[in-house]
Amino acid sequence: MKAFPKIILVFLAVNWPIFSRRPMVKALAKVAKEHGSTVVAVNRPLCPLSTLVRKPERFGEMFSAARIEDIGENLRLFSPKYFVHDQIAQHAGTLERLNVAALRHNYQYLAARLGISEKAPLVWYYDPQQGYVTRLFPDSFCVYEIYDRLSNIWGRPRPLADALEVKWRSKVDLLLTTSRKLFDRYSPHYRNALPFGNGLDRDAFNKFCDEAIKPHPDIVKIPGPRIGYAGNISERLDWELIKGMARLRPEWSFVFVGRVGGIDSGRITQDNPNIRFLGEYKYEEVPAIIKGFDVGIMPYLNNPFFDYLNPLKFYENAAAGIGSVSSPIEELNHFPVAIVRTVPNEPRRWVDTLADILSSERSQTREVGREIASQFIWEDMTAALMEKMQQLLP
Repeated sequence: MKAFPKIILVFLAVNWPIFSRRPMVKALAKVAKEHGSTVVAVNRPLCPLSTLVRKPERFGEMFSAARIEDIGENLRLFSPKYFVHDQIAQHAGTLERLNVAALRHNYQYLAARLGISEKAPLVWYYDPQQGYVTRLFPDSFCVYEIYDRLSNIWGRPRPLADALEVKWRSKVDLLLTTSRKLFDRYSPHYRNALPFGNGLDRDAFNKFCDEAIKPHPDIVKIPGPRIGYAGNISERLDWELIKGMARLRPEWSFVFVGRVGGIDSGRITQDNPNIRFLGEYKYEEVPAIIKGFDVGIMPYLNNPFFDYLNPLKFYENAAAGIGSVSSPIEELNHFPVAIVRTVPNEPRRWVDTLADILSSERSQTREVGREIASQFIWEDMTAALMEKMQQLLP
């Protein structure tokens, strides 16, 4: 059996606190421990210019050693530095080479602090802009994970991202995708590819299923039926659809829980009193919040970007035992209509579908939903992935 590299470097697409796949990385770290590997989540590197302009509160870090933090079992968070932001460096080969040199130097410091000797760590990245990390270590096994289509949220192309994805293909040993539609689009261009998916960590799944955890009191006090969404609340959602439903069904409560950004929530509520924004809650409270919904909704914009998604919300709703209605997302069509239905973004179609779910027997939804969600547990999924990667290691 081939031995895993002693260090797995996961180059995050955004900094750790807002990285959506934190539970997956934490599960990966637990499984990697059994293989003798340490997982290091790598924050977006700091550069002098962009840090001063965009993150002045962190500029002092430029004058100290790179931070290494213990953030979980067998998991470290590393905050390195490089020469110049990779958005700039990607346009100039010399600058990119300087960044590579800076990151190699940072890695030597990291390895020394960890007390681990590993000349060829496994390299894992998320955005074509980060593809240059495949050049850090000539003998490294490189993983590229795509969890969104390479367009903006309006579905319009990002030509530079497309060009960089093509540029780094030959350096990637394994492509992972979160949806089958992404897999079908990109996998033919890579030596090895696997549909990885989305899911819940075991602890979260157990909490969603735990009958002892009752619906959150802040949700229960809202008049029902409660049509709910828990997550980031922004222009990613189709507000014309949502407002149209609220006008058609003024007796229903449309409840949105999470951070609000990019929209005027006050104006939306003023014009539509049955649309309620409750603000942010701790993630530990999310199971109780979702259990207070009668139906979960995923009313995303209807465009190619979202059609390639595999939304976490679906797995949370399924584990909590509630049905979901979603904008057209191909991945969700693979699941039984007892737990999720995809509907064109037309208010009348949505309220008719929601009314049908509200009138149906919930016990079957609960049973089927939890059975489906149980098949997408990060600890199990990362263990299976590690076994497959081990077969591919040189």
